[in-house]
Amino acid sequence: MSRLPALAARNVGRNGRRSLITGAAITVAVIMVMLLKGFVSGAAGLMVADVVEGRSGAIQVHKKGYVDSIESVPTRLNIPYTPELIAKIQAVPNVKGVTGRIVFNGLVGNGSTQTMFIGRAIDLERETQACPRAKSTVRAGGEPLSPGDGAHVLIGYELSESFGWAVPPPLPPTDALLTTSAAQRGALVAGSIAEWQAKASAKRHTVSVQSTSPAGRSNAIDLEVKGYSVSSMPFENKRVLTVPLATAQALIDLDGRVTEYAIGVEDLGHLEETKLALQAALGPEFEVHSWHELNTFVRDVINRQNIVFSAISMVLFIIALTVIANTMLMSVFERVREIGTLLAVGVRRRQVLQLFIIEAAVIGLIGGVIGAAVGRFALFVIATIGIPIEMPGTSGHALLQPSVTLPFVIGAVIAAMFGALAASALPARRASRLNPVDALRNA
Repeated sequence: MSRLPALAARNVGRNGRRSLITGAAITVAVIMVMLLKGFVSGAAGLMVADVVEGRSGAIQVHKKGYVDSIESVPTRLNIPYTPELIAKIQAVPNVKGVTGRIVFNGLVGNGSTQTMFIGRAIDLERETQACPRAKSTVRAGGEPLSPGDGAHVLIGYELSESFGWAVPPPLPPTDALLTTSAAQRGALVAGSIAEWQAKASAKRHTVSVQSTSPAGRSNAIDLEVKGYSVSSMPFENKRVLTVPLATAQALIDLDGRVTEYAIGVEDLGHLEETKLALQAALGPEFEVHSWHELNTFVRDVINRQNIVFSAISMVLFIIALTVIANTMLMSVFERVREIGTLLAVGVRRRQVLQLFIIEAAVIGLIGGVIGAAVGRFALFVIATIGIPIEMPGTSGHALLQPSVTLPFVIGAVIAAMFGALAASALPARRASRLNPVDALRNA
């Protein structure tokens, strides 16, 4: 038995053509799976970053019962916004930043057209602590809200278009970015920003925002549009306004209170542990939810992408197994004399079976390692360059950087090896059951 691995390795080299075909099938399958996984993970990463770092935060805290009534935007279920409560949240391990918000609704109009909106009021001093990419959700050329703003608002760019306001595109078309150098790409973007700022400075739009307090008192305020927000969620582009927290507190009588705390974390890998720790620290009068519990649309999109990826990977896997089984079976037919000789000199059938399986394992391991190395290198090159893409549901652009984790790479190599083992089982069994006399006679 100790000589079988060396004999199997020699046979792999000796039957070069068959080994090359089998190894190439495994290598191509591994490369395709890794590239596909890299692009799926890159797209999912963009969506998660948009939600976690740009909009909702990784975790949110509400008054108990708020999420069950979230469709009605229950401002009556508000909570204190105090330094003591902020400090208690920040004391939980893995918490990176905390900010308070108010979510409210009402009517917004430009003097001739009026429509319903969902308002998001943010603490301009603390927002980027929980959502570091919050400013990047403002369309290029616009200005994010900044500390000191009181009578300004950001509105979804599609909402502004419904008012008949022309919003200049933030970037050149994606194909233009792909066909230019990095320096030219920067010049194109800078030119678009300069164009937007020139048009924006010529005329500032004003909207009238009307809402109702938890006690039922109606109030309205005129706000100047400072920029246009962009999101991967089509609804937010059409209906969401962003205002300073103090403005919303005055509008709906919630001075010193908020409807939610948004929390950023250091490591998303420990999200569930952080969520449980926050719930224990805050007590039963609060409820704590992670981003994927609140953003079910994004979660479902990522899940569907993973299902499609799994289906395509399975097809590639089956094709590779078919090629392996076919080449191994042909190898048995071509090596009938060799098998007969081995059996005639006393090699046991079990050892012949093991010999073919080890050969398949060696080919699978070599093909998997080569495929993983080539796939990882290709992903590294693509990620270094980046692929400008248009975010789904928006006209905003982002840089897709596909990647795979080291455990996935190792798993792909192991799957390739065990897949080769599984595909070789039937040909190996056939080889071990040959009659040595018939094998030598018919060879």
